[in-house]
Amino acid sequence: MIVSHNPYTSAITFQGTFDTAEELKTKLALSQSTYSYWKNTPLSERKDFFDGLSHLMEEEKSALALLISNEMGKPILESIAEIEKCIGLVRWYVDQAESFLQHSADLKMNEQNSYSYIQYEPIGCILGIMPWNFPFWQVFRFAIPTLLAGNIAILKHAPNVQGCASAMQSLFERSGFKPGTFLSAFASVEDIEILISSPIIQGVSFTGSEKAGRAIAKTAGTHLKKCVLELGGSDPFIVLADANISSCVKQAIKSRLVNNGQSCIAAKRFIIHADCYDRFMHQLSMALSSLKLGPPLLADTDLGPMARPDLKEQLKSQVDKTIAAGASVYYTHPFNDSDSNFFSPIILENIPADSPARKEELFGPVFTCIWVSSEQEAIEIANETSFGLSASIWTNNIEHAKQLCNQIESGSVFINDMVRSDARIPFGGIKNSGYGRELSIYGMHEFVNIKTHWVSL
Repeated sequence: MIVSHNPYTSAITFQGTFDTAEELKTKLALSQSTYSYWKNTPLSERKDFFDGLSHLMEEEKSALALLISNEMGKPILESIAEIEKCIGLVRWYVDQAESFLQHSADLKMNEQNSYSYIQYEPIGCILGIMPWNFPFWQVFRFAIPTLLAGNIAILKHAPNVQGCASAMQSLFERSGFKPGTFLSAFASVEDIEILISSPIIQGVSFTGSEKAGRAIAKTAGTHLKKCVLELGGSDPFIVLADANISSCVKQAIKSRLVNNGQSCIAAKRFIIHADCYDRFMHQLSMALSSLKLGPPLLADTDLGPMARPDLKEQLKSQVDKTIAAGASVYYTHPFNDSDSNFFSPIILENIPADSPARKEELFGPVFTCIWVSSEQEAIEIANETSFGLSASIWTNNIEHAKQLCNQIESGSVFINDMVRSDARIPFGGIKNSGYGRELSIYGMHEFVNIKTHWVSL
């Protein structure tokens, strides 16, 4: 049984049952039959369906945003922005698809005029196992390039956003996509192996926890299925001595608290040079004190509730263990978060290296602040984590920051800007943050057959 609750009101937002093993196999069979049609549909015709999808989403943007906020508690303006970002992604990939998928220029291979070229071909049905925190964006950044390339997509979404999952399948079908092109499978955790082990599934894109990612990779490896894994991070936000503190603090709050602090690329460890530490901390606490916590559907709400009660409890446990290990509380927002799914923003400092706030990913509005005496110490702490998703550096010396970027172990580094995912640039991490890339041309090429053609004249 699947039951989803509004994290602010506790009202039931979705109620249904998991697919049986036979129902999952039926959906797989439908995907397989649809693939024969879809892969042979010319790209010029495939693009027309995506144009229809973007227009339909534009028309229904408010209703889709409301669905997101009601299911997982995102402030409504952020939910609207998420839908707009998805629409932009669809349109960008439609514009780029032809150049991304055209075969390479002929390469002369020898003096006898033999030549070779590369063609990009679809490989079949791709399974997306997606999280709840960006219920549309996470799905679209996997599904849109995958489908445009001629593949089929099956979505196994998180249980608490099944309304979003159903809405997405409806959007595709009402945009003219043949049933089976994009399917939502209500699979339990125990039944994921049925999907991955099926010969119909040719690849898996997973976004979620490190623990779940290891299990997915193990199952996929057993059945020789390619994976793209995005497993979260503990992103460093490095503030150098010459940083513009006012601008830096503004972006620090935005980066940490986007999506109520529940983002894999949120800044999580604030590594601050001694020369500006006191100014940064003072301005950060003052700015946090003005934030409004409240109903997600109000436009002036800055921070909504955590998505589920268990997520709040897990975060509280990590904070309590960090404090017990010796960390200090520099500031706590006065909002009373008891008897609710809210978690009041908190700033921690003097944090031991072996505590959860330094070793684990904290998913929520917790500012882990670390004093450092030098740039080299900042780099060492930035790299001490087992994660390697992204990072940011804040300084007025751009050229010097570029050099420091080379020393940071992560999939991306942003200078004087908060980390974000953008359709135009590759997204993904190293170390325990996973492997493979989403978005840009690299995301489109993850699930295609990069096929070599050799011609001898």
